[in-house]
Amino acid sequence: MESGRVTSATADNYGDATLKVPPQGADIEAQLYVDSCGALVRVLLVRLRPGPPQPGCTRTEIGSVFIVRPVTTFVIDLDGASASAHVTQGPPPREWVARGEEAQRVSRNWGEPRNGLALSAGVGLSRFGRATDVACGDVSTCDRTDVGLAFAVTAEFWFKRFFAAQATYIQPADVTANGSGTGFRFNSRLQTRILTVGGKVGVPAGPARVYGIAGMNYHEASATTSQTADDTTIVVDGVTQTIPGGTQSYGQQTKGWDWVFGGGVETWLSPLVALYGDLNVVKLKTSPAVGEGGIDDRAYVVVIGARVHIGR
Repeated sequence: MESGRVTSATADNYGDATLKVPPQGADIEAQLYVDSCGALVRVLLVRLRPGPPQPGCTRTEIGSVFIVRPVTTFVIDLDGASASAHVTQGPPPREWVARGEEAQRVSRNWGEPRNGLALSAGVGLSRFGRATDVACGDVSTCDRTDVGLAFAVTAEFWFKRFFAAQATYIQPADVTANGSGTGFRFNSRLQTRILTVGGKVGVPAGPARVYGIAGMNYHEASATTSQTADDTTIVVDGVTQTIPGGTQSYGQQTKGWDWVFGGGVETWLSPLVALYGDLNVVKLKTSPAVGEGGIDDRAYVVVIGARVHIGR
C-alpha cells in the first residue's frame, strides 16, 4: 500500500497463495496491478500508478479504483500471463477459493444442515411384530400380510445443528389375515394411524447429518374380524338335524400413548432440499376403548423421502 509495506507467500500444490496486507487504520482508495513473471507473481495495490514492470514480466491493470478497508479481500485469478480480480468485503465465498474435494462439493451446489423449520414427506415399508400371529391364532391354514406400503409426513425445528423437536404422522400399511379351520373361515384387518412427538439429536458431516429419534407416540387402531361358520349336521334320537351356519362380524378400537425411537440420515442436495431415510420403532400397547382384548405390538416403519427447509 505504501513504500515498505510488502508481504510474500509461497503457492501451495494448487498454485494458490494467500497474502495478508499489513494492517492500516482507515479506508483508502487504491489501484490494483498484477505482474506475471514466470514462476513469480507480483500483486501491486497502490494509490498511484507504479513504475513499469521489470523485464520479462507481463502486467495486467485491473481497471478500477477500489475502496480498501481492513476487511477487504481480493481474489486474483491467473490464466497464463493474464489476470482478473474479484473483490468482497469480508471472507470470500467458498466457490471463489475452493479446491480439490471441496471444489467438487461446491460445484455440485451441495447444501448443509441448517437451523430452523423443515418439512418432509416420504414413503416406505411397515411391519408389525406379532399382529398376524394374534389374528391367525392356532388355525392350520392362514394367509397373512404384515408388510406393506407406509407413508409419513414430518415437521421439525432445529434449534441448533445438533438438536431438534419434531412431530411425525405415520400411516402404516394395513395388516390382514385370512384363515380357516374345520367348519369355519375368517378375515381380519388391522388399521393403524400413529402420531409421534419427540426430539432429534444429530451429528452434521458436510452436507449430511446422522440423527437419532426418541419420544412418545399416540396411536389409534381399529381391528375388525368377519368369521363364517358352515352348516353343521347332528343326529338327535336318530333324527338328522342341520344347524345353519352364519357370519359374524366384530371389531375393537384402541388408542393411547407409548414410546418411539429410531434414527436416520439426511443429505442436503441444495440449501433448500434434502433426501432422507429413517427407521422408527413404535410401541403400541393399550386396552380397547370398549370390551376386552387390546393391542400389544411394535410397528417398524422404514421411510425414504424428501425434506424442504422453510425460510432463510
